[in-house]
Amino acid sequence: MVSAGLLDATAQGLITGAVIAGGALGLSLIYDIAEVPNFAHGDMITVGAYLALVFNNPAAIPFLPAFGSVPLPLAAVLGVALAGGLGAAYELAIFRKFRRRDADLITMVIVSLGLALVLRNAVLFLVGSKNIQYQTQSVVTTDFDFLLTRGGVTVVTTQRRAGELVTTGEWGYPWWLVVAGLLAAVAVGYATFALSSEDDDFTAVHLVPPRILAAAGSVATLLVVGAVVRLGPQGTDYLLGTRVGLNVKHVTILAVVVAAMFVLNVLLKTTDLGRAMRATADNTDLAEVRGVDADRVQLVVWVVAAMLAALAGILTGWFATNLTPNMGFALLLPIFAAVILGGISSPYGAVAGAMIIGLSMDVGVYLLPAGSSTYRVAIAFVILIGVLLVRPEGIWGDV
Repeated sequence: MVSAGLLDATAQGLITGAVIAGGALGLSLIYDIAEVPNFAHGDMITVGAYLALVFNNPAAIPFLPAFGSVPLPLAAVLGVALAGGLGAAYELAIFRKFRRRDADLITMVIVSLGLALVLRNAVLFLVGSKNIQYQTQSVVTTDFDFLLTRGGVTVVTTQRRAGELVTTGEWGYPWWLVVAGLLAAVAVGYATFALSSEDDDFTAVHLVPPRILAAAGSVATLLVVGAVVRLGPQGTDYLLGTRVGLNVKHVTILAVVVAAMFVLNVLLKTTDLGRAMRATADNTDLAEVRGVDADRVQLVVWVVAAMLAALAGILTGWFATNLTPNMGFALLLPIFAAVILGGISSPYGAVAGAMIIGLSMDVGVYLLPAGSSTYRVAIAFVILIGVLLVRPEGIWGDV
């Protein structure tokens, strides 16, 4: 019987990292431009998740009539839009007033903590503390069993249908093909990195760093080779086996976070508003002298951060299957760790830091003795401290 192993822990770590990354993108933006370590960001994640619930499953909220529900994707769009409006409201009503009084960092931290308590208790008062779920179709998980034999690698896919485990596919790759695929992936990655680094006119370099392009090229090569070249099973003399469970939920979360990262980077690097935001982050006074409307920039920053927080909350609620008033607060420390680890000046850094935090949490739990899941966050912070001792500026820097 094949059981989940290190490969499955790695896959789950990437999904956990993607969920953390959704929150880290917005917090990084506020931390870098507004210069506020916003402790209300975690509870804004919770609020965003519940705003989507209003449209997707209103019957679960006590004071709302059961006026019907809309599919989760549409509910997510509406929830994110409302969250943006809420972000604008508390920026105008709270943070702008303190900023105009030149409030110091400690004051802003206390203000954000107060806002966090208000948001969390508002959710508790309006909805209660019970676990609630989105109304979505059930997702079928496909288990990929990778079986190493003397002749190569055999892959068997299974799904559970009506309580029975059904084999849905079986194929293999001889060792020569495995080695050839790895060499092709390395070659494509190296060539992509070299070409994109040398060509100053290559537009994608300004939007996607060469190292990201190289990694994407390598992964794409492996996926194409694996999908196109499928041979028969490579024997039954299994030496080692491991299992990875994947479903459409995992792929969707990764795709949404990658898309959000790319869109945010395009906003910052290619638009007039983005250039104004980066100028404000560098030097607010100088930016205002050059004609930048700092108040407008700050408003946009808080709106975008609130929308990203809501998106993270919706993905978290969908991934964990349950919404609770403390769901965002539980993510706050890993999100801060991801932002600090990745470096605060790049969306790519925030996502990279989140992936490392997610991997360290899930892989660490797998490697430690049974019952160590309580220490998932502690493991992540051990990694954080170790990296910052070597690179205090974070692993990414400004890209």
